[in-house]
Amino acid sequence: MSDYGYASAVQQFSDGEWEDVLTRWVKQAEPLALSLWLLSGVRCIEHTASAQLLDEMQRWYAEPDEKLRWQIFYHAEVLGFDTPAGALALSLFWSQGSMSPEGLEPVYPEPHLSGEMRRCVLLMLATRNTDNPADGTRRLLAQWAQEKA
Repeated sequence: MSDYGYASAVQQFSDGEWEDVLTRWVKQAEPLALSLWLLSGVRCIEHTASAQLLDEMQRWYAEPDEKLRWQIFYHAEVLGFDTPAGALALSLFWSQGSMSPEGLEPVYPEPHLSGEMRRCVLLMLATRNTDNPADGTRRLLAQWAQEKA
């Protein structure tokens, strides 16, 4: 099922299913497309402290570079991985390359971790400014479907 078809199909779900919907969304969506979409969404809500980090991520997606990947990691660490921008940056960092600094034996993250962080970003966005996270999830899915149409 295409990303758009998935979003259209699941907009009608019970309130108790919203977290499962986010999990399925991350599994169904093409990782790069979802990451870029999240980047644009986070850019709309984050404060100026994260602007440089978001710009760096945009540059990395356009032209991946190992030094820039590490710069993104360090900036996200300062901002906090518990913010939407920081969590998205950690997803990017884990998506490619070793977690060990240059000169040390490479240690690669588990393959599912990058997707888990994208799910965390979706969770933060779905619960932002709403009393009902299911409504936030529906809103996000509608935005995703509209952009994919």
